[in-house]
Amino acid sequence: MNRPLRLASFNIKNGLGSDGVVDNDRLAEVCAGLRADVLALQEVDSGATRSGLANQAAVVAKACELSYFYAPAFELQAGGLYGNALLARGNIDETEVLELPVAPERQPRVAALARVEIEDVSLSVAATHLQNRRGGAPLFAEDADEQLEQLAVVLEALGRRRRPRVLLGDLNSAPDVVDPVLTEAGFLVADTEATAPAKAPRLRIDDIAVERLTIVSSEVVVTPISDHRAVVVEVSAEATP
Repeated sequence: MNRPLRLASFNIKNGLGSDGVVDNDRLAEVCAGLRADVLALQEVDSGATRSGLANQAAVVAKACELSYFYAPAFELQAGGLYGNALLARGNIDETEVLELPVAPERQPRVAALARVEIEDVSLSVAATHLQNRRGGAPLFAEDADEQLEQLAVVLEALGRRRRPRVLLGDLNSAPDVVDPVLTEAGFLVADTEATAPAKAPRLRIDDIAVERLTIVSSEVVVTPISDHRAVVVEVSAEATP
């Protein structure tokens, strides 16, 4: 591949805008503006009343001209599904919805795993949304038992897949919590600005980490939707068999 690959991760909060309105056309336009080759979305609705009964992954995929894989985490009480989506400018196969360990009475959490082929490059990708925590994302490892347990499960599953590997998602933890774990697992973590809360971000909780890829650039993107900012990272990759 003669150009950098664009990787993006964005917790869309079911497309809820800063104006309090869910507008799926606006959601699609915002996601298209990220110009991603691989796009991980969290808090994605499918068939939910609050988001107009739309399959939001399909709406975004159409606008961006991407393939998509939707990984539902649970069914909403009012009907419809809530989960993660993985989109790519190419083929998506070897898909898996990986259920993550959760404490009793906590929201189910999953990771979407797949093999993605973009031109002459193949990637093993995991897109996930780890457990949130009352009082905010944990700043220290001793307060992040849930997040670290879930992250370990994701890394183990991704580690069984072929290199190069990419992890994207809302990890709901401070860099001091997740960066050492990802680094020990052989990943390079994009060192971006804070991503949440969107209006006045204080902490980076949305991450992109890569293995056997070189990070060329990274940025945090302000959008008119969600309570998170989007993360975009450009990487260079050699052709893979």
